[in-house]
Amino acid sequence: MDKLDLNILPMARHRGQDLTELPGLFIATPPRRPARGRQSDKLILFLSLAGNDPMPADQQKQLLERLGQTYYRTPGSTTAAQRSVAEALNQHLMERNQRNASSGRQGIGLLGIITLRNDSLYLAQSGMMHAFLISAGGARHIFEPQIAGRGLGMAKDVQIHYTQASLQANSTLILSPEPPPAWNAAALGSLYGQSVETLRRSLMSQAGQNLNALLLQLKTGAGKTFLLKPKSTQTVSQSFPQPAPEPEPLAQTSLEAQTFAIPRVSYPPESMHAAPESDLRREAVSEISREFEPYPSTLQTPDALKPAEQEPSPAIRQRRGHRPERSRPTVSSESAFSRGLARFGLGVGNFFARLLPGEDLFTLPSSVMFFVAVAVPVVVVAIAAGVYFQRGRASQYHAYYAQALQAAGYARLQNEPDQKLAAWQNVLNYLEQAEAHQVTTETQALRAEAKRVFDELNLVTRLDYQPALTSQLPDSASITHMFATESELYLFNAEAGNVVRAFVTNNGYQVDSLFQCAGGFPAGQTSQLIDIAPAQINNPNKATVLALDASTNLLQCIPGEPPIFTPLAPPTQGWGKPTAITSDLGSLFVLDAPKNTVWAYWNGQYTTPPEPFFFAEFPLEDIVDLAVDKNDLYLLHQDGHTTLCTYSEISVSPSRCTEPLPYTDSRPGREGQAMEIQPAFSQLVATQPPDPSLYYLQPDARAIYRFSLRLLTYYGQFRPEERAAIGSAISPKPATAFTLRPDGRVAFLSIGNQVLYAAIP
Repeated sequence: MDKLDLNILPMARHRGQDLTELPGLFIATPPRRPARGRQSDKLILFLSLAGNDPMPADQQKQLLERLGQTYYRTPGSTTAAQRSVAEALNQHLMERNQRNASSGRQGIGLLGIITLRNDSLYLAQSGMMHAFLISAGGARHIFEPQIAGRGLGMAKDVQIHYTQASLQANSTLILSPEPPPAWNAAALGSLYGQSVETLRRSLMSQAGQNLNALLLQLKTGAGKTFLLKPKSTQTVSQSFPQPAPEPEPLAQTSLEAQTFAIPRVSYPPESMHAAPESDLRREAVSEISREFEPYPSTLQTPDALKPAEQEPSPAIRQRRGHRPERSRPTVSSESAFSRGLARFGLGVGNFFARLLPGEDLFTLPSSVMFFVAVAVPVVVVAIAAGVYFQRGRASQYHAYYAQALQAAGYARLQNEPDQKLAAWQNVLNYLEQAEAHQVTTETQALRAEAKRVFDELNLVTRLDYQPALTSQLPDSASITHMFATESELYLFNAEAGNVVRAFVTNNGYQVDSLFQCAGGFPAGQTSQLIDIAPAQINNPNKATVLALDASTNLLQCIPGEPPIFTPLAPPTQGWGKPTAITSDLGSLFVLDAPKNTVWAYWNGQYTTPPEPFFFAEFPLEDIVDLAVDKNDLYLLHQDGHTTLCTYSEISVSPSRCTEPLPYTDSRPGREGQAMEIQPAFSQLVATQPPDPSLYYLQPDARAIYRFSLRLLTYYGQFRPEERAAIGSAISPKPATAFTLRPDGRVAFLSIGNQVLYAAIP
């Protein structure tokens, strides 16, 4: 910063009146012998007091001077010196609040500590002190209430939010305890490179009736520090009777200079010579320690800090001419009511005078007059209420949307994944509040941007699901399992206990009304079906579906033909209660939870007693689905975790299970960490080469997660497009089943009786 000038501009307004001084602003002068590490620091303090106990100007001046000395006496890091300032202020305010506790008067310190060193900014914030940093890359809203806390003077622990940034010419920093809603990152970013005067006019035009803010801007120069102030009309007229040459800047003294009496020389910046109407003046600064006029804070006082109203004594009320306790509000209410009634009557009279000129008004029947007298106030109140609520809702919407924009500006500057996720979640929180009052294209666009960031960081791919079937299934249908071939789709309707076959056409999948695969085939021999699995390709019976009924009978269903009925050979230990099946490479696997195992019918030998894939040392009653990949068996539990069991043909080395097999994260910033899944998965599917993977269904989100085999490393997930997910095309209910085409290029999803499909990019 050796060749950068620092312009400091206070911006204060109270009840619509612009002020030239900013209470709580202190520009410190380094002492001759500062502590180690403080030699090149420029310090600016900005203190705002909230609550019901304002501090007199002279006390505030002395306090800030002591805080400046505390900073320059503290050796070590910049943050350590800034913390010493915050802790000293916190201790002072706490003692002050304790002394005034009996009267109910309390003060809360909102503090901004600015340290400038070379080309670096070190900012510390305590309480609701907002900051905006405007640079070539845009504007950044610096505000973390959870870190900065509620302010100083209320507790022993001091909460501070630290920020460090590199600065360059035209960098601008704005601090305010209560910035106007229109000040947001998007709007402020467009002001980069503007002069201080242009910035002031733009910011003040959006400030409303009250403002308490500080602006700092760096400009190419000689390393000087200038305090800028608005000029009064009188000063401008005296200073500019005609264009005058700029005086030599002999009185300009850098902030690092030794302390001496300050000659105050007012002169216009260079830009003002060409524009006499300019309304800023600047003063060279070596030491600023002037007394400011008291300025009421615009922050709302918490109810807990408001003092109890004290009534004057009876003697005082008598001297002041007070009436008895009951009479004062009665007279006030009656007079206010009378005045309001008179104004209303005059307005109604004028209205009807214009509506019915002359004396026609008084010829109306009394019943009509009575109706008008009753109806007009009701209509007026209804209109007024409508206008009030409409404007009130619009005002609330704009306030929350402005905060969402500010939060989005901050979120866009985050690079760390966790910080980015938290920042964009904050944006969504503000949008929820804004859209509670009004949903607009602006909020929807910002919400879509936030969703895109979430998708990117969570490895989410959006799929455009469309209805898969050319005809709708019955409303009572409930598809709970499904699988696909290259040209067919098989659906298990648990409600009816049958399997639906659909084949691909140019318009989607058409249901095969002649396909026979249900309980009762052959007649009277099978009971209710409980699960299905794909049959091996090119099997001797040309079956496409294997279906198990509750009596452990197997149906091999064949398109265009009746199913083949085969009772499964029971295990040597007998059956427990089979509840699910799966298949792989021509072998059938049956889950038998009461027997604590999975029975394997190798190579389609259904009439030979099965072998146990393993005997579990843990219960299997909570298994909701299973899948097999060669010698690996995956069991999905009701709580969402997975068990991996590997089959062994060696008797001395029996099959073993890994329980549980953890899910491994691979999202940016979380690589290698254990991944927790909530809500739990409900189904899983194992796919074969060329892209072998395990896919899981999360029903509530209608999401399909993809993991690697054996290690369960997270690869990503598929979710419906946002517009489709909330549209009428897709039911909002949880998904009930899913599958993928063998080539992995198409995903199928069922929600009750709805069957959808989408291409996978």
